[in-house]
Amino acid sequence: MALRNAFRVGASSLKRAPEFSLFDTCFDLSGKTEVKVPTVVLHFRGADISLPASNYLIPVDSSGSFCFAFAGTMSGLSIIGNIQQQGFRVVYDLAASRVGFTPRGCA
Repeated sequence: MALRNAFRVGASSLKRAPEFSLFDTCFDLSGKTEVKVPTVVLHFRGADISLPASNYLIPVDSSGSFCFAFAGTMSGLSIIGNIQQQGFRVVYDLAASRVGFTPRGCA
């Protein structure tokens, strides 16, 4: 809820749209070619991942509605979904109890 509420404050200049499925923070971006939205960074112990807007503000219909792609839970359990992971390689080091992220692609 804190993430959603902070995002809503940062995106307060955008026109809101009705909720869609389990997403309760949606915007009407019809007719817009560019918008400014708050940055979302996930912080882990020693690893931060800055998400591109397309990984957290997703289209939900063909008429310009986009929703903040995070949903709250009552259990306190957090899941990083496939939308947030798109474009990243995720490396799990089970022996050292670490996780790492890198943008897809090699230089």
